[in-house]
Amino acid sequence: MNPNQFRVTPLFATPLLEAMIDVPADAKEFIKKTEYTRFPVDNGFGTPNKFLLDSPELNQLKQNIMQACQHYIYQILQVENTADFQMTNSWAVKHVKGDESGAHGHANAMLSGVLYIQTDDLSGDILFTKDRAHYNLFTPTVEVPFTQHNSFNAQGWAVRPRDNLLILFPSTLQHSVYPSRSEQERYAVAFNLFAFGKFGYDQVTQLHIKNELNPKSL
Repeated sequence: MNPNQFRVTPLFATPLLEAMIDVPADAKEFIKKTEYTRFPVDNGFGTPNKFLLDSPELNQLKQNIMQACQHYIYQILQVENTADFQMTNSWAVKHVKGDESGAHGHANAMLSGVLYIQTDDLSGDILFTKDRAHYNLFTPTVEVPFTQHNSFNAQGWAVRPRDNLLILFPSTLQHSVYPSRSEQERYAVAFNLFAFGKFGYDQVTQLHIKNELNPKSL
């Protein structure tokens, strides 16, 4: 049978964006020199500032990030521009050798992202894990063996961090970070996005979501 007669559609796929963006050198230095505190669970350091990208020193970097986010939202996902996606919070994380992050999603957010500032091959991959209730292929009652893992059959998907790599994904997608084996500190900036505006006004249900921190944007 001719293999060209087959077509596979990635139906109900989870859209994971990877993009290399420009990170100004002065922005990198600002992020590395900002204040960090050790997490209570003792697995890394985070910035007390949870609106880090609103710092004047990071204005250009935030613009570069949002440009990539807007391409993902409005060009790739084809969201109507009446939905105003805004960055609601942002912070930086520093990992030293042995630090890691357990599996988690992000509450009070619709899209989340991470931008790598300083990494190497031993910094620890970020792992995205499929919810076991998401039966895109087989139910977990039988563990069917595969000859090779791909985006159709994988239960998890690891991405190797690289300097200036931006990853954007739905906030509900579980993700974790492998322990760092590097002698070099790893720096990354994380952020969340939420959609504001009027929704469902041509339907039965009507919803108006305002951003109290930035009401002029609506």
